[in-house]
Amino acid sequence: MRETYKRVAVWSLQFCGLVFIVALLGCRGRSSETIPMPEEIIDLSPVITKDLPVREFGHRGVEFLGIKERLTFTPVVPAKENYSFGLSYFELPSNLGAHLDAPARLLKGGDRPDQIPLKRLYGRARVIDLRWKDRHSPLQITDLENYTIVPNEILILFVGYTQPQDEDWPTYSSLSVQAAQWLAAKKIGALATDMPSIGSFSRYAELMEKGRLPEEVWAERLAFMQLNIPVVEGLTNLGHLLGKRNVVFVGFPLGIADDAGAPMRAAALIY
Repeated sequence: MRETYKRVAVWSLQFCGLVFIVALLGCRGRSSETIPMPEEIIDLSPVITKDLPVREFGHRGVEFLGIKERLTFTPVVPAKENYSFGLSYFELPSNLGAHLDAPARLLKGGDRPDQIPLKRLYGRARVIDLRWKDRHSPLQITDLENYTIVPNEILILFVGYTQPQDEDWPTYSSLSVQAAQWLAAKKIGALATDMPSIGSFSRYAELMEKGRLPEEVWAERLAFMQLNIPVVEGLTNLGHLLGKRNVVFVGFPLGIADDAGAPMRAAALIY
């Protein structure tokens, strides 16, 4: 009888072990199958070339911002001539191309790029096509109120920005202060756009020439920063998102511990 109990106990342990192994293999199989691979990945970042500053801002915009017209790519030369590593130094302004504009640039105690949680820059996105708007007029509340705007979603404003010609200011439908405050009050998860800046370059210049206070100059930007709503500017290829039903935005900035913006590689995942 005792031997029978021993055999039953051994069989039970073997059976439980077999069930555990099967369950484990099953979990592994299911986990690999449930990874949601997108149907398409659309790059939303412009290529970083030496002439990117002029391509994005034009000559007048570059001069106004005080940045160089051409980026510098410099090979690293090792101390020993027979060494070669293929490394380079490159200079890149913080707020050029696809970039995050961090609150620390304007707010005392605001988050730097490295302090903004990456989960704030990943999520379901909603694209609003605003190319019909006169590019010489700022966006108003009335231009936006008929669109569906959902709290916590990433809102992408597509204005169809193009490179300035000759000595023109960068011209596009920027956000008016009232429209920015209205959008921020909707508690969107983040704001992203192909605008090089959500504010108007010519308006910035005018207000600065008049010696206006920073809270007036940067009013449309502060509306988002004060509510910790990330602002992503300088995107491209937004036209490829039109008509897509399930769009997920992802844009992770460099973790730069500096009170400015940070370049990022932004993309849209299409499901």
